[in-house]
Amino acid sequence: MAEEPMENLALFKLSEEETAQIIKEAGGGTVTWVRRDGHPVGAYVQIVVMDGQMYTTSTDDRGKNKAWRRDPRSAWVFDVPGKGGVTVIGKVVFEEDAALKMRVYNTMADAVNMKGEARERFIGHINTRGREVMRLVPEKYVTLNTAKVGVAMVS
Repeated sequence: MAEEPMENLALFKLSEEETAQIIKEAGGGTVTWVRRDGHPVGAYVQIVVMDGQMYTTSTDDRGKNKAWRRDPRSAWVFDVPGKGGVTVIGKVVFEEDAALKMRVYNTMADAVNMKGEARERFIGHINTRGREVMRLVPEKYVTLNTAKVGVAMVS
């Protein structure tokens, strides 16, 4: 009987509010894509939430950007130790609006508490001709409340 709760992961799902909090607190996560040869790849990146949407940036010469243009399917993984993990499965959309991109850059600067000249240098570094902003359009959330899992494992 003690093993039964561990077999039913539905008992450890996060609520919508908890899910949003994990994504916000994580500040970044692992994004995934598939190479031309079918090999899956992931990388840790800064991810920000703005107006309820998840964004990241990268330069247009990166493998992930090229792969997402071929196949926009992706999963973005967030983790806050002792609280929970969230995997968001969806599709990447490249944003072209200059004002939106600048808002994302400023939100990224805010997330790492950049101020003054350091902030100007940070934004100057990422606001380049080759910089792209990507948004994940979620299709499914897979969550795990690791605090509840920890309690269940020792009870």
